[in-house]
Amino acid sequence: MTSSLVTPLRNRRVGAAVAAALCALALTACGTETAGGGAPAGAGARSGAAQVAAPPPAATPTPTPTPTAPVGDPADDPRLTPEQQAAEFRLLELAVDLAEPCAGDPPPLPVEIPTTEPDGPPPLPAEVPTTEPEGPPPAKGEKSPSGPPLAEEEPPSAKPWDFERARQETELSAVDTCVAPLHGKRIAKALDGKADPSPASVEKVLHSLGYDIDYRLHGPQEVNGKVEFTLDLRFMGGELCLTGRYDGTRTSFDPYGASMEVRCPDVKRRA
Repeated sequence: MTSSLVTPLRNRRVGAAVAAALCALALTACGTETAGGGAPAGAGARSGAAQVAAPPPAATPTPTPTPTAPVGDPADDPRLTPEQQAAEFRLLELAVDLAEPCAGDPPPLPVEIPTTEPDGPPPLPAEVPTTEPEGPPPAKGEKSPSGPPLAEEEPPSAKPWDFERARQETELSAVDTCVAPLHGKRIAKALDGKADPSPASVEKVLHSLGYDIDYRLHGPQEVNGKVEFTLDLRFMGGELCLTGRYDGTRTSFDPYGASMEVRCPDVKRRA
């Protein structure tokens, strides 16, 4: 009687112990996963650290597109604001004042020849026949009865605009050659040994001198340890561009000619 009761009781105790052990194993496994059923906590941290440590991809510079049409004189742009128009007028006045000693004396006026009264009445004009010539009109290219054939008009050129042709350096006129160092001297006087060799400092000085129009001042920017800038000084048919380089002590200048069809920095300089 006692043995028959002990055996079932022992079996129940063993089954309960096995069930408890299985539950503990299940809880341990659940603890190694995230709340959402993802990867273990340690694996997620290692993955995030690897992502932060990876270097960003290098940026590829965007190439400057080649112009397909002439730029033209920016001063003629109808979209200029009143402030830009006023700045353009001030810079034009400065350019005219500097160019005045380079223009030379104006050409002498032509001498007037006194006219004498002719003796007697003026001659009568020759009579011009008003009748149409007989016969059909002459064909194209044939000699007309009243004179040589009319010259044929040449058709307009159909060649497209060529950027490589337009960007070739041009010859400076005598006035532009004379006025270029005058601009350079007044800029060097304000820069040399007084301004820091930084783009911001050089730009501030240029603006104070009247070169404060964004489309006429290219730069300043640092190039090979110097601050470089280019001025567009093309006024009234002139072709003067002026590149300056400041090293903190001295400013050097390089004038050259450019067609109005391109920007000054686009000019292909001669070797």
